[in-house]
Order: sequence, then structure tokens, then C-alpha cells
Amino acid sequence: MSTHIERPRYQCALGGALVTINAIERAVAIVHASPGCAASADGAATVGGGYWGTTLTDGRATPSTNIVEQEVIFGGEERLAEQIASTLDVIDADLYAVITGCMTDIIGDDVRAVVAEFQRRGKPVIVAETGGFKGESTIGADLIWEAIITQFVTRGLPKDPKQVNLFGFVPAQDVFWRGNLLELKRLLGLLGIQANTFLTPHDKLDHLKESSRAALNIVFSDVHGIKPATVFQEIHGTPYISEALPIGPTATEAFLRSIAAALYLDNDTLEWVIAEEKAHYYRFINPLTDLINDQDFQRFGVIIGNANYTYALTRFISEDLGWIPYFAAVTDQLQDEQQELVRARLETLPADLRPKLIFETDTDVITERLNQALEEENDPYGTPISPAFVIGSNLDRPLAAGLKAGFWGVSYPITNRIVTDQFYVGFRGGLRLATDLISVLIANR
Repeated sequence: MSTHIERPRYQCALGGALVTINAIERAVAIVHASPGCAASADGAATVGGGYWGTTLTDGRATPSTNIVEQEVIFGGEERLAEQIASTLDVIDADLYAVITGCMTDIIGDDVRAVVAEFQRRGKPVIVAETGGFKGESTIGADLIWEAIITQFVTRGLPKDPKQVNLFGFVPAQDVFWRGNLLELKRLLGLLGIQANTFLTPHDKLDHLKESSRAALNIVFSDVHGIKPATVFQEIHGTPYISEALPIGPTATEAFLRSIAAALYLDNDTLEWVIAEEKAHYYRFINPLTDLINDQDFQRFGVIIGNANYTYALTRFISEDLGWIPYFAAVTDQLQDEQQELVRARLETLPADLRPKLIFETDTDVITERLNQALEEENDPYGTPISPAFVIGSNLDRPLAAGLKAGFWGVSYPITNRIVTDQFYVGFRGGLRLATDLISVLIANR
């Protein structure tokens, strides 16, 4: 029986690969696909990702083969070779990434053979087959990272014991990826660690090319970025660890201790960093406690987002804000084993702070499942989660309105504000998130 997803919260695999390349300094995507694929994918990422902006060759300026009936019938390899050659001639970049769409993957163009010819000539061209039917944005991001790791990153470099690579972020899909990465880099830098982030405006492509020097890869996800990290370990000998996205003082302290143990860092420095960052957080939070208590700002939490954010937000509102998580919806398209990893992460929380968990991508079905859970409570005095607060995406504002709940957008898509270097990770990101959530509750006073 056929079905559809109402208001999905991601793009196709091509979109995830495209926005990842667009976020890398001096990297250019060459899209081998039908007309409009590149512009549509980029437009969805730009608008839904908090209007993150444009680069030299994205959107309608993306180099694309724009194949039509002729290529569908007779093959598009010649057209692809022509487009790669013209892009190399016209656009000044240091990495050119050929990515493919549904049509070219279906007709079976040997894109790897075409790209191999340019590679033999010493051109910095890589290729990833990212037909949209292969999955959603996170799949495409993983595919392009595998291509970068296998075809671009230098092999055989000596390891630097104080250097790490950060993975698990999908640009635009994590609307706050730039600010989050910069804050994680700052925190790790306080410990004496050089963190390669790759996807911020401050990053250089040389850092990516020489990223095999890293002693450790840190994947901020239980599911996204794991496959590329595995490939990185196989090819470059760099082990990886999976860490939850650290939001707020409790999670961030645990994260820093985990990294310090993995890299055998100086304990005195670790304790100093944690003490200083916690002091900064509580110097601003403590003066708000009277407001929060006097106005009874405790809320039942409804969390809707991808696998990375659902756990991180649930932990923050329960352990640091004192709210009660009631319902959590993970919106990624995940395999059964991936769902078990996400579920296991949530089960590390105390039993009375674990929300009702579902895995669902359809916006309307999420609302139906929440209403069903509320009906099963059979509370004669009304909804058992009043007052409530919904933390999700712009697609969840009607749900919040139906619950007469507060609302704040953290997950993709966010279309009602501009996101530049804002972040929610770390001690200071948790402070910002607490400020945003409480501000919603006093906004109409």
C-alpha cells in the first residue's frame, strides 16, 4: 500500500551532500542530475536552515549537467565530462565534488570512470553517487564524507595526540551547525585540543586534507556520521568515539570528562575548565531562579527533532531546567538497529525522566500519536501535561497552539528567524537555550 510523508523534515540524499559541500570553504559541487535538482535542494536547505545564506556557487549558480531526454536515452557521461572540464576552467576552487541525482543513478552512468580520468590528470575531483532515492539528507552527508575521506584526505600522515576531528553534523539539517562547531572548538581548545570542524566559515580546506593527523574522531551522534568515521578508521587508522550532543552544564561536563579520559589529558586543566564554565553559567542562571519559581515556569516537555537533538534537549530540560519530559518524537528515517541506539541513549536517563518515545517522520502522525498518548492517560480533569512546552521545528507550531503550550524552534526547518553563529551546545549554549525558553514564557507580559 502506497503512502506519503506529510511535511517532511529533511531533504533527499542529494540535498544533504550538496549542502555539506557548500559549507566547506573553497569546495564546489558539480551536480550530475536533472534540471532544477540543485536549485531546489539548495533552496530548501537555505530557507529551512535559518536563511544561512549563499556561497559563490550554490543555488541557481551550482554547476550542473542538467541532463534531458538525450542523456536519459543515450547516457550522460559525455555531458558530465564536459561540465567538469568547464567548471575546472571557470571556477577557482581547491576541491570539486561530483554528486549525482536520481535520474543519473537510475540510467547507470559510470560517473566514477569519468571522474577517474580527471583524477589521473591530477585534478582535485571526487565523486559520490547520491541519488535522492537512497535516503534523506543525513544519508547524503554520509556519502559525501566517505568520498572525501577515501579520495581527498591525505594518507599516511603522523598522528598529533592533541588533534581531533568533529563529525556528526549535517549542515542546515542541524540549523545551528556553525555556531555549535565553533563553541565545541572553543571548549576543546581550553583543554589544549586542536579541533578540526571543517564546516564553519573559519575553516581551511588544508585542515580537511590533513585531517588524518587527528588522534581521535568525535562523532556527535549515535547514528549520523558513524559510517564515515568507520571508513576513516579503516583507511587512516584514526579511532572514533560517539558522544551525545552536549547541551547545558550537566551534559557538557560529562562530555569533557569523557574526552579527557580518551586523550589522557591533564586533570588539573580539566577541572579548571569545568569550574570556570560552570561558574559562568550559574552566574547568569541563579539570578533567574526567583522568577522561574515565583511564576511557576516548570513545564511538561514535548520534544520533536532529529536523533541528535531529541536526547540532548530531553536531558537538558530535565536535568538542568527541572522540567518534565513527557513525549519525544525522533523524525529521522532510521533503520531498526539505529532506533535501538537512540532508544538506548534515552534509557540512560532516570526512569521517571524518560519521555514516551516514538520514531515518526510525518508531522500529522506525530500529532496523532501525542493525542493518542494523552487520551490513554484517561485524566478526567483535562490534559495531563498542562502547562506544556513544545520544542521542535516551525512545523510544530500548530501542535503547540492546540496544546496551548509554549513553543520554540530548534530543529529543521526554522523559517521564522535568521541563524548565523548562534549555538546551543556547551555551558554557554545551554544558557542561551534556557534564556530563549524562559523568554517565550514572559513574551506576552
